[in-house]
Amino acid sequence: MREQLPGRVLALPRDHGGPRRKAFSAGCEGVTAVKNHANWEFAEWVLGAVLPGSTAFDPDKMEGIPLGDWIPFDLEERDDDLIEDDFLSYCEDLEGPLVVVNSTSFDDDQGPYFVEASRLIDFVKTFDTRVRHYFMWADVVVVSPVTGIVIVVQADGYLVKVRGKAVMSMPGDSGGEERRSPSP
Repeated sequence: MREQLPGRVLALPRDHGGPRRKAFSAGCEGVTAVKNHANWEFAEWVLGAVLPGSTAFDPDKMEGIPLGDWIPFDLEERDDDLIEDDFLSYCEDLEGPLVVVNSTSFDDDQGPYFVEASRLIDFVKTFDTRVRHYFMWADVVVVSPVTGIVIVVQADGYLVKVRGKAVMSMPGDSGGEERRSPSP
């Protein structure tokens, strides 16, 4: 079970049930430590701006996610298309550019993905043919700096959707707070 500290939630126990998750997770312990892609610094800066205090795309290092907000999200017993459709239903109110991180983001030749919200369905549904893996294979994090919404899916079957700070506005949008990217 999760432990809760003030303003902090620690990860749910990892029970990567099911054969495909067990096969994946067997060789991926500590996968979040491998971040060679040039976009990681910017992606983590965006995450930290939306959820202040967050330092990595790992639920253990993300602030502002209340324990009671996690809901079951079956990644094992359903068809892959149904899992994707269910996930995408939580993303309907996202706007603008998104930071998307999944298991392939930690591959040396990948990194965090930047996707316009209006293209997220196509990105998810064609991910396996463009990137070589199923999109929902393991943990997934989506950050919308325009809406301040962060969606996290853990491979052990939980999902949370929280609203942090909107830190970006779209042209013609009077809401949100514009920010500059981190200095090199």
